[in-house]
Amino acid sequence: MPEHRELPAIARNPEGVVFDLDGVLCDTEPLWLEARDEVADEVGGRIVQDDYLRFYGANTAQWSVAMAEILNHPDPAWIGERTIDALLSRYRAGRVRPIVAGVAAVRRAAARGPIAIASGSPPQAIATLLEILGLNDVVATYVSCDEVPAGKPAPDVYLEACRRIGITPARSLAIEDSTNGARSAKAAGMTVVLVPMPGAHSAIGGAEVADAVVESLDELTF
Repeated sequence: MPEHRELPAIARNPEGVVFDLDGVLCDTEPLWLEARDEVADEVGGRIVQDDYLRFYGANTAQWSVAMAEILNHPDPAWIGERTIDALLSRYRAGRVRPIVAGVAAVRRAAARGPIAIASGSPPQAIATLLEILGLNDVVATYVSCDEVPAGKPAPDVYLEACRRIGITPARSLAIEDSTNGARSAKAAGMTVVLVPMPGAHSAIGGAEVADAVVESLDELTF
């Protein structure tokens, strides 16, 4: 767990807040791992821990190409479609674990100003998760990395989220759990609060990028 670092003043009254989804509002990483392993088994391949570092924050086109290369499969599009199908089947089976503090923070943020979701997940996965989490009534805007030129750590998804809800990145807050996500939001000019999942490889080095590190979004009181 990265060392706790206090929230900056802007966290009390940002112009707007953009949240990551996976790892911030729900613990879906185990389901992504299962879905990718299922596809690897189907094609007779194997994905190891270090391979997953190539997927964090990437959009579907990027991680599908990486998976196809790792699995020596000729069709990245099929790999992507099959992985997303396997993932959504797990979501719909009721296996998503909400992060209660994250969901509550979204509602607090929405009660005071503009909010959006900026996620590496494909749009259909984001929509499914928002329904499962019961956030459709407060989250009107979400952006998938599939909708922009490049996934995280490029700034594209955060810049687009800020544009859609009409906020200035330099006066707004981004909430992330991963190092690539923190790099993405920082590159967009935002103040970044990191709330890493305990033991997550995706957060290694994130404390050096983020402006604040918290153990729970209950600390984000606005």
